[in-house]
Amino acid sequence: MTVWDKIVAFFMAILAFFSSLFGGGTAKNEPDLDLDKFELVWADEFDGTEIDRAKWQMPGYTMTRKGGYWNCALAEVKDGELVISAKYLENGVNPGDPAGWYSARMRTKDLFEQTYGYFEVRCMLPEGYGLWSAFWLQNYDAMDNAYPDGSYGSEIDVFESPFFGSDDPNRVQGAVHWGGYGDAHQTVSFATDDLGVDLYNTYNTYGLEWNEDSYTYYFNGKAIGTFDKSTLVPSQAPEHLILSVEMNGENGVPGDGWASGTVEDNGREFVGEFRIDYVRVYQYQ
Repeated sequence: MTVWDKIVAFFMAILAFFSSLFGGGTAKNEPDLDLDKFELVWADEFDGTEIDRAKWQMPGYTMTRKGGYWNCALAEVKDGELVISAKYLENGVNPGDPAGWYSARMRTKDLFEQTYGYFEVRCMLPEGYGLWSAFWLQNYDAMDNAYPDGSYGSEIDVFESPFFGSDDPNRVQGAVHWGGYGDAHQTVSFATDDLGVDLYNTYNTYGLEWNEDSYTYYFNGKAIGTFDKSTLVPSQAPEHLILSVEMNGENGVPGDGWASGTVEDNGREFVGEFRIDYVRVYQYQ
């Protein structure tokens, strides 16, 4: 990587940071969600007693993820919803697991993926310092390779929730990443204003309309952000779905980071719960 490349990467990071602060990708002129132009093609209502393994990958291993660990044992279906917990486990999940903070990632990789349409989750966000929940789409080939633009695939964050504990907690962020996760990585993002409801004690819908021209983000059917071809090249590749909870830190050790505070600020008895009522995917008619 040349000195000039490093300078460009640095200023791209600064631009993405200020975009997240000042609401890049506003959607003031976007219409409300119109579901009439779509048809439902995939859904999980979580009405059973177990996670549907035909829809979600459920590996039993533990993996390090930022300031904690992911293991699918931290996800379960109960009372008609999916619950992804975040909690401290002295003995981990599997024999030999380290002590630490554990949560889960649910994904449809190799089971379901789609190009374009409308993607929606209805959920209640987890309270807790130093952590965030998310609903996102991903194309692994694209993010493993430094493709020149997002048309080859992207990471598309429908929402992320790092604001609990801040002065303005009832808001979320949307983002798109492309070019891989290395030196060629690029991103755009926006943070909403206060959404006017308690996101941690009420159920709300977060949605994304994605087509060859743009991404439009929705909250309870109202447009809250848009990225179009003036900003990026939308993905033209299939993407799979991901639900997750993550913690600030590195190598399994909690620390400061993007979310307010650290997960240790909650105390070792803390249990955070990301509660998902449904996930639905629509295709254009």
